[in-house]
Amino acid sequence: MKLRTGKFFIREGFRSLKRNSTMSAAAITSVIAALLVIGIFFIIVINIDYAATKLESQIEMMVYLEDGLSENIIDTMKTEIRSINGVKSVEFISKATALSNLEKNWGENSYLLEGLEGDNPLPDAFLITLSDPSDASGVALSVSSISNIEKVVYGKEELANLLNATYVMRMSSVVIILILLFISVFIIANTIKLTLYARRREIGIMKFVGATDWFVRMPFIIEGIVVGMIGAVVSTAILGAGYYYCSDLVKNQMIGFMSISLIPFNQIILSMVILLIIVGVVIGAVGSLISVRKFIKV
Repeated sequence: MKLRTGKFFIREGFRSLKRNSTMSAAAITSVIAALLVIGIFFIIVINIDYAATKLESQIEMMVYLEDGLSENIIDTMKTEIRSINGVKSVEFISKATALSNLEKNWGENSYLLEGLEGDNPLPDAFLITLSDPSDASGVALSVSSISNIEKVVYGKEELANLLNATYVMRMSSVVIILILLFISVFIIANTIKLTLYARRREIGIMKFVGATDWFVRMPFIIEGIVVGMIGAVVSTAILGAGYYYCSDLVKNQMIGFMSISLIPFNQIILSMVILLIIVGVVIGAVGSLISVRKFIKV
């Protein structure tokens, strides 16, 4: 495409927006509405995934040791566990530390534990953090094979349920986003089709004087891209302002609650801007391309 031709298409696209300002406004409104729905769902999905990832990262494995092990044996076991593939970190928790932690957790009822210091029934243990929660069963099997291990606990069923739930949630999110994109293109295409219907005579004249199909299409595609860009900018501003307010509100209400909150505004805004601009441009261009096909057949 020559530079002069490209400038002509862009100029015609903007002129078309001005000449048909009412229908262009309707198309832009449709794009904004579609992008707001997609953006809201994107925010929900990415925050659910963020919460699920944080929950998965908090999955820990407790390894209880046999009584009477020397420090050298414990150090050797710690080194051996740390070398297992899938283990992120290993922390030794002595029976004295375990009793102290239990007293803190019991709070005002900690007096029930008085007198156990001399005959502590709690075992020494290792607290293992996993690199990937899906490796838990393999890590547990490897740890169990080490000598002097009494028991390995990591909530096998609960972990399996969590991983299954997050997998279903993520796959469902992809499907729903694709459905929303299809619906958005359909809505935009029908809205743009109304604007093209009013200009069908103009398209017919261009065809009769020898204009190629792509020469006719390009100004409308440029127009669709501009409509998509405007819709993306407006919807991003609305969603950005709303998310900034909501994230601050939720953060203030959830301090100390399961250590789960919304993704910080500065970590999501760039992804949201890029997503909405790309989606806006695509549905604007594709909507125009689909709509102009009917009127280009003269």
